[in-house]
Amino acid sequence: MKKWEIALAIVGTILLVLSAWAIHRNELPHQETLLTADGCHMPATILEPSVKPRGVAILFHGLSADRRIMESLGDYFTSADGLRSYLFDLPGHGDNTDKFSFSRADDCARIIVESLIRSGEMDPQRTILVGHSMGGAIAIRAADREPVAATIALSPAPMPLPRRMPANLLVFSAQYDLPILKRGARALARAAGGDRTQADDFFEARAFHLQVVSWSDHTSLLTDPRVFRKARNWIDLTLGIAGHESVQSQSNLYTNIFPLVGLLVALLLFPFCASLSAKIVGPGAAYVSTVHPLAKLVLAEGAACALAVVLLLAAFNPLLLLHLYTGDYLASLLFISGVLLLALNWKSAKQSQRWNAPALLSAAVLGFTVMLGVGAWLNWQTADFWLNAPRWLRFVALLPLMWIFCFAEEAFLGPVGKGRQRASRFFIFLAVRAELWLACLFAHYALASGQVLILILVPTLVIFSILQRLATDALRLRIGSATATALFSAILAAWFIAAIFPLT
Repeated sequence: MKKWEIALAIVGTILLVLSAWAIHRNELPHQETLLTADGCHMPATILEPSVKPRGVAILFHGLSADRRIMESLGDYFTSADGLRSYLFDLPGHGDNTDKFSFSRADDCARIIVESLIRSGEMDPQRTILVGHSMGGAIAIRAADREPVAATIALSPAPMPLPRRMPANLLVFSAQYDLPILKRGARALARAAGGDRTQADDFFEARAFHLQVVSWSDHTSLLTDPRVFRKARNWIDLTLGIAGHESVQSQSNLYTNIFPLVGLLVALLLFPFCASLSAKIVGPGAAYVSTVHPLAKLVLAEGAACALAVVLLLAAFNPLLLLHLYTGDYLASLLFISGVLLLALNWKSAKQSQRWNAPALLSAAVLGFTVMLGVGAWLNWQTADFWLNAPRWLRFVALLPLMWIFCFAEEAFLGPVGKGRQRASRFFIFLAVRAELWLACLFAHYALASGQVLILILVPTLVIFSILQRLATDALRLRIGSATATALFSAILAAWFIAAIFPLT
């Protein structure tokens, strides 16, 4: 155990405690509940302002997200404008175990809004519907059926134009969003007849504005302070509360960064935990293969395998029984690619394969520790990465499939090494992962695979891939076993797919 690893672990622990204290100190009063109506079961978080509510905000998340990803925006509306905020998990997302389909999500959103109106919990004249991506389209359609005071749509998903434009509609479009989403936002602007932002427009409930947010992408809109401020001003003009004193609005903007500190803490603690795992394994577990393919050959094989697999998946997806929207496609892509890469590099794979029980147990314990620890932290406020029962079942099914792909990676990447060798190895890893994504891009546009969610999630996939590789390399450097290291990496991959994709 090295001194710098112990020092980083101490710093990480202190940061974890301070961040948890800061989050708890700035938390708004909230209630976790389950709203049911006409067969819809919608887990919800209700945020209460510190003053008498001036209105209601109902927030709908996007595809492959959950209510916690909307919590920063909900916190801001509650603290800055004094709105009671309702955050919902749509079917198949987060804690909602109902089966997902676009029509089901749309219907349940409408049913819940109607139910809240009938029960008197919200006044339509003082209600704001807010949605991101798929949730933005749902909010616009819900406002078309149940008129409310205003609707705010962040990068709304493609949809038929509403029969009538929702009252006081504000649309955000990211500069670096998918072209189809930017075209949809411009179509809404044309249908609305362009910008109308005068006081009379708000009074007559016909205001409209399309805000293109520079240097932003599809996901970053959810944390962009410019979006927060513009949305707040829009709500103020709609409800006629401009100039009021906001409560905690600035502090909440800054403390939204604290949930992300959990990822930094995981990075600081990991070297210590990996070294502890190596000590538990003991001497003799490390084994380094002397056979691994050349970099150019790996890149050529990766590209060929990725292309072959998406062509195969255009005809048949063997993992449809997983019932994960897009997740079954991604799992099939990785599994079949892994099988093909192992077949092409069987000599390297054979030398790398060593079934050492202590190393496997140590890697499994570390993998589950990372999964449960980081998942619990993110689940607190950032995103729902804590698996419910249906997702645990999918995790179990995914784990052996992901091990095959992760072991193939370890086999063709070879030992971690140092300096330029390690940097080159990391570049090869990123290039092979990029080839898989480019194959999905080709499949979507050339083969009409319909897997647009993989394209939307590219920032998340990149971040996860980099963190996964850094952690996996750190562990392999310490225990040397490619087989055990692949198990650790597979636990993270199976967790990611089981947690993030909607249940169908």
